[in-house]
Amino acid sequence: MTFAAIRKDPIINLSLYVLATTGTIVGMMQDWHGLVYVAKPSMLLILSVWFFYNSRRYGDRFTLLVQAGLLFSLVGDIALMFQHLDEFNFLIGLAAFLIAQLCYAMAFAQNAIDVGNIEGLWVSILIAVALLAYGFFFSFDLIKYLDDALLIPVVSYIVAILGMGIAAGFRFRRTFSRSFWMVFGGALLFIASDSLLAMNRFVRPIHLADLWVMLPYAGAQVLITAGCLEHVLDPEEIRRRQAIRA
Repeated sequence: MTFAAIRKDPIINLSLYVLATTGTIVGMMQDWHGLVYVAKPSMLLILSVWFFYNSRRYGDRFTLLVQAGLLFSLVGDIALMFQHLDEFNFLIGLAAFLIAQLCYAMAFAQNAIDVGNIEGLWVSILIAVALLAYGFFFSFDLIKYLDDALLIPVVSYIVAILGMGIAAGFRFRRTFSRSFWMVFGGALLFIASDSLLAMNRFVRPIHLADLWVMLPYAGAQVLITAGCLEHVLDPEEIRRRQAIRA
């Protein structure tokens, strides 16, 4: 197998991703910072390379925004690795992930706009209402634990990640079913991971917090990446893009 084929192979890349995720969780739980410094950035690097080499032939605004989301997630992961050295790194990581959520949200919205039909719109609206209700009650409970310096950054991030989830919900019936459910499932896992992270950091410690935060986060990123590739590489979608460019 050539190196180019390895970079595109889903089994090899997902196996490497699971290995990097396992290393990250073990390193975090055992306070082995050296292992975390190697394994955690590897997670997003593996997904970014895998996505890039599979999607580059069909590159457009959608793939560019997804790639940007992966890149800023990598920056956020690196910043959060060093928050034990300087708390300001938490804000840097929060800002990077906020940008990542905006990139994902714009990619998903672009997908929905490109199709443009209103089939399944009521389902998307119900998803939006449910996520907004969750965000409101979660924020209402969380705000009283935040100091003034963190209030605006944290609330802004909550708005951004809810926007990402809502945008993923608006892909319902506007993309292929497998792609929708993978991406939407990833969005929900992302929200769950960050909710647990916020609870553990600001409200009360959670037993085995590193495990419960990292598992849904790892699942979120791989589902979003794989789900977006499902959309990009679907033969019908390839024909549609070729027809637009013709």
